[in-house]
Amino acid sequence: MDPNLLAQLHGDDWLELSALAKKNTLTPEQTTRFLELYRTASKDLSRITTVAPDSLEAARLSAIVHRSRNHLSSVPSGGLSGLGRFFVISLPLSLYRLRWDFVIVAAGFLAVAVLSGIWAGSHPEVLETFGDREFRRQFAEHDFVDYYKENPNGFFAVGVWTNNAWIAVQFVLLGITGGYVIVGLFSNAVNVGFSGAMMFEFDRASDFFLYILPHGIPEISCIILAAAAGLRLFFAWVVPGPRLRRDKLASEARSLLIVAGGLVLLLFGSGLIEGFVTPNPIPPAVKIAIGVAYTAAVVVYAWYFGKRAAAAGLSADLDEHQAGYSVISTDR
Repeated sequence: MDPNLLAQLHGDDWLELSALAKKNTLTPEQTTRFLELYRTASKDLSRITTVAPDSLEAARLSAIVHRSRNHLSSVPSGGLSGLGRFFVISLPLSLYRLRWDFVIVAAGFLAVAVLSGIWAGSHPEVLETFGDREFRRQFAEHDFVDYYKENPNGFFAVGVWTNNAWIAVQFVLLGITGGYVIVGLFSNAVNVGFSGAMMFEFDRASDFFLYILPHGIPEISCIILAAAAGLRLFFAWVVPGPRLRRDKLASEARSLLIVAGGLVLLLFGSGLIEGFVTPNPIPPAVKIAIGVAYTAAVVVYAWYFGKRAAAAGLSADLDEHQAGYSVISTDR
């Protein structure tokens, strides 16, 4: 559509949106109108930038939409605006977008862990590959629990945090390969299953769940999120849809790198739980409740802010003037 014609048709709506975006507070009626105008203006901007990205109309409408987006998200425009946008929009929206990817990957991970544990427990020759019976007894009755107690709490917490954060970052960054994430996730699931099988073999099932669930619930959830993000990056490259492959990949990469940074922060919390809660002689129910509560808090945070940002049509990606204009491919 011709930018000048679009400006003539919707120019008054753009001015109304600009005026509403300058208000500190809006009535319920004004809010409804604001959201309607914002969605329309965003679509208009997309049309204009497709045919005439350097036009005056594109620059004018881009400024109005950008100001409206800031107003809609209630993120201040001062020096902390970038930090506020990260925690209020970018990170929760990126996590919210991965919710179904997470469910699928988590189901696969749990299935592999459970089935490998059952398989190993039902076939003694499989367990023999880990060592003789005395070695497995030492692991089940001493080594598994001692692992959480043999180092000072603070040192242990930092150690597991850096290790898990490094795994999460690798899963996201190397997700474009596809195979790296699948192999790594499969290996972790099998290790969990086989460890459980050895603990069950010597009637140490209670120790297995008591020492793995408090930190394992948030920790494994973060690793699965990282794997989901990596696989999403892989499919953005393999199946870009109507967009050019490089544009789709660049857009997803910018958004999913936010996930990597966020998971580093979230894994710090699970590291503290593993270092200070898991080996602590407090009631088992309290330990597990702490892990569940931490995970639930992250879910609520991502769901509330992410869903709100998604409903407003916001993006975790950079603004167009920062990321560059994308090209719509019609030659497919």
